Amino acid sequence: MNCPVCKTSDLSLNQLEDNLSSQQCQSCRGNWIAGAEYWKWVEGHKTDLAERVVDHETLSLAEPGLPIDCPECRFRMVKYLVGRGLGFSIDHCIGCKGIWLDGNEWEALKKRNLHDDLNLMFTSFWQNEAQRLERKKKMEEIYVSRFGAEDYDEIKRIRYWLDSKTNREELIAYLIDKAPFDA
Repeated sequence: MNCPVCKTSDLSLNQLEDNLSSQQCQSCRGNWIAGAEYWKWVEGHKTDLAERVVDHETLSLAEPGLPIDCPECRFRMVKYLVGRGLGFSIDHCIGCKGIWLDGNEWEALKKRNLHDDLNLMFTSFWQNEAQRLERKKKMEEIYVSRFGAEDYDEIKRIRYWLDSKTNREELIAYLIDKAPFDA
């Protein structure tokens, strides 16, 4: 099999974990995991470790963003957001159920105890949440660029305070009223 990213490099056998092998590209360090192999490993792994939350991700991740074809059955692979603060997607073949992970993605998933949840990442529930958080992050970036970080933090504090008030609508009406009551 050839690497779906590099196109010309052959994939060679690699041991990702005990009882989980992959086919790895020596050029880009990506890993191809056969679907049946991963499911067998998940069933034998029998641990559901709690997700680790990391403040700052230090791994450099390769995310070309280009569509790739399955190295096994040649279907076009579907990209699934990982989410949970990890800014990359994983590629999944709907034909043979194989999984492509770019270089360092397995390590990033393992560091967060998400490496045994790949099957969940392919669900609409996981994807909807990952997309919602991605939209939220993009909106926060827009607000910070428009208001500045300090003003954005202050308006978030005010919003939180307003949300705790029973007369929220009256307070908002007062804030947006341009009539000079205080004059």
